[in-house]
Amino acid sequence: MHILAEHYRIEFLSTPQLFRIDNAGGESGHVPTLLLKASTLLLKYIVQGSSLELVVAKCDERLLYGIKVFDDVMKPATLWSIAESNVERDALMALIHEQECPLFLFNELALNAAWTTINVKIPREASIWIADTMLGSVDHSSMRIQATELMEKLSDGCSADMPHFSVSLLPSHEWKETFNHYITNQGAVAPIHLFNKDEGGQQEQLAMWLTDNLQPSGAVHSPQIPKGLLRRELTDILLTYQFGTILIESKTLTIFNRTTLPTRDALASDVSKHIEKAVSQLRGAARKLQQGVPVFDKTGAELHVERTQPFHAIVLVPDFDLIKDPANYGKEFIADFMRATKGFLHILDIAELLRVVQSAEMIARRGTSTTPMMAFDYYLMERAKKTFQADMLSIEILLRFSDSE
Repeated sequence: MHILAEHYRIEFLSTPQLFRIDNAGGESGHVPTLLLKASTLLLKYIVQGSSLELVVAKCDERLLYGIKVFDDVMKPATLWSIAESNVERDALMALIHEQECPLFLFNELALNAAWTTINVKIPREASIWIADTMLGSVDHSSMRIQATELMEKLSDGCSADMPHFSVSLLPSHEWKETFNHYITNQGAVAPIHLFNKDEGGQQEQLAMWLTDNLQPSGAVHSPQIPKGLLRRELTDILLTYQFGTILIESKTLTIFNRTTLPTRDALASDVSKHIEKAVSQLRGAARKLQQGVPVFDKTGAELHVERTQPFHAIVLVPDFDLIKDPANYGKEFIADFMRATKGFLHILDIAELLRVVQSAEMIARRGTSTTPMMAFDYYLMERAKKTFQADMLSIEILLRFSDSE
């Protein structure tokens, strides 16, 4: 499992969702292996029993293969790839005879979260046209429209005018969880366990994994403020340095503790409520900071928090696609938050937070005195300008350097 993760680590980290087939080395030789990287939310649907389907088709003389996850019966999640190497094609051909292979699930951080063995029966007659497809490098973006339309056409049960097939992927064993642990810069343990029933805590740990290395002092999980003789949480995650402060309020969705899997529409309704609550909590946290209320870590040590510079407030949600009313979080909403707090509001999901952190690290590497934390602060500021121009908080931004090839 570790070999698989390292082999695909760069590609997996640069792509929010990905599906690949590989011929991985095993004890008895090469084994056809399916690799799926997706949001933690989608992975939960998979391990909770959502149906899976493998789709393979000939697309403009190339070999298109993808997986459908029926998290939503009317519109299943679809991930696809165009085969570029003999490894991918040989793995598909091998499944005609093997009819069983492992499926590994990776989360947003490219961490292997779970795996199982699945049954898959590829029709023997498909070997003729699979072998007759082109290989070699391909620009996936140039084929996105064509491939997506074909996948949707096949999803709707329409007959395609090119060779294709779709087969169900049936787990033959229970899902096996992979346990991952990160030691923070402050010496705490941040565990990532997909099956953990504390789903809110798990999303916070994902955010800790992403932000902790932005500065040597790390991120602070669950900073505390006084409440009478006791203390209460200020926010879920705090980052602070000499030029600014970032507050992160994480809101997740319950999947494991429900008797039946919720529809995506039901989750979308929950997300709207969570965003409103998170913004209210961030407003309250901003007031406490402006009032000079002391802040402590969970050990009781008081923290030095920068309070004079405008801060960034981040609402962390599981998936942008669940925000069904993005127009509600436009210029007026943004300006109202800024007037009330003197801070900048952001809505990110885990995949977008990863992109922001990666962008900060790239900016820092190109500078001579810019730290990752400074670059993170700067990039959030530039991102805030883009969201205001777009009249929408839930946007995805890709960093490009003008001198990049």
